[in-house]
Amino acid sequence: MNTDPIYIFRKTWGTYQTVIKSNLMFHRETSTAVRTLFENRVGPLNVIDLGCGDAAHIGKILRPGQVGHYLGCDLSPYALDVARINLEPFGITVKLLCRDMIAVLREAPENHFDLVYSGFALHHLTAEGKQAFFTECRRVLRKNGCVILVDVMREEGTSRPEYLDGYNGAVASEWTALTSAERDQVQEHIRNCDFPETPTELQSLAHNAGLKNSRRLEKQTWHEAWCYQE
Repeated sequence: MNTDPIYIFRKTWGTYQTVIKSNLMFHRETSTAVRTLFENRVGPLNVIDLGCGDAAHIGKILRPGQVGHYLGCDLSPYALDVARINLEPFGITVKLLCRDMIAVLREAPENHFDLVYSGFALHHLTAEGKQAFFTECRRVLRKNGCVILVDVMREEGTSRPEYLDGYNGAVASEWTALTSAERDQVQEHIRNCDFPETPTELQSLAHNAGLKNSRRLEKQTWHEAWCYQE
């Protein structure tokens, strides 16, 4: 079984577009919540987007005039090719790296970014990787900067097997916009690649890194949006 992230992305690209179009992972609600948070924020902002995929989400949460510098990374070169097109309306020079997001964070300049954004990527990492994520986010953030995390999270008090059973059960019974084969692909990806924490566990990791103020922006089943700040 090939669980390489690049292979999976290419294999499921069309499926994921259907997921977004059909709002199966509540992208609309989470994007609206983040956009509301930033609607009065004056730019230009320095943005680092970790696991950026095709970067289509940035245009849904920030206006072109709000972005001054954009650095995005993803493990899929195909996704980054699409991201370049999606970022053209911002009219700025963007830097896109086909690299691991923790490595990119560790090489990023200190106190440089106003916004660290990660959407549906952090749950692929180990607990140690998630701690490194928050630690490096704290280092690269400017004063009053924030980390926006949109991701799947386990319900409090539930185990990973319980999460897998619940999420895959919902995919099987509710994701009717997908074909049976596509639902099988999604369930395979979840079983092999999803290692989500609970919101409380993520808050603890953020607090350990010095990001002591956190608040939930949106919650739709397992899909949540959070803001973490110093």
